[in-house]
Amino acid sequence: TAPVADWATKRRWVDYAFGELEKEGYTVTSAYTAVKDKARTKFIYRDRLWEGADLLSVGVASFGHIGGTHYQNNADFEPYVNAILDGNLPVFRALTPSNEERLIREFILQLKLGHTRCSYFDQKFGVNVKKKFEAPLKQIADWGFLKIDGDEIKLNREGLLQVDRLLHEFFLPQHLTQRLV
Repeated sequence: TAPVADWATKRRWVDYAFGELEKEGYTVTSAYTAVKDKARTKFIYRDRLWEGADLLSVGVASFGHIGGTHYQNNADFEPYVNAILDGNLPVFRALTPSNEERLIREFILQLKLGHTRCSYFDQKFGVNVKKKFEAPLKQIADWGFLKIDGDEIKLNREGLLQVDRLLHEFFLPQHLTQRLV
């Protein structure tokens, strides 16, 4: 079997791929996507979900978000089908996050776009994210990955390429793990 690439190698590959796409006229729109015509191409599903919209999950092990509750369906086919045949929802686990957890979730998901607006969180949650997240924002800026420009918080390319690792800086202590990316 071939060796698995480390995270630094994976980031280098994605940076190269994004660079090649940009040479062909594409625009990087998140840590995971690039589009040919940003004015015409919208990821409405992703953008709305990352702003807390509902998503009905259908299928084995799929994740959903309804009315502020996150849930995952049964991961095995037989229990999934049996639950449906019995007239039950095939939900395996669920969590209704607190308002603070919802704020953090939306904030970190929007950072995966490479930028977010502070006013969005002030309007939706009544929270000044520059103050609430002052320490992690400063830390990530000191590392050279982030800049605050008025209402906008922006990650540079190097920050975007490792956004999943940087997001841990915003987690509540009870949600931290040792898993690194």
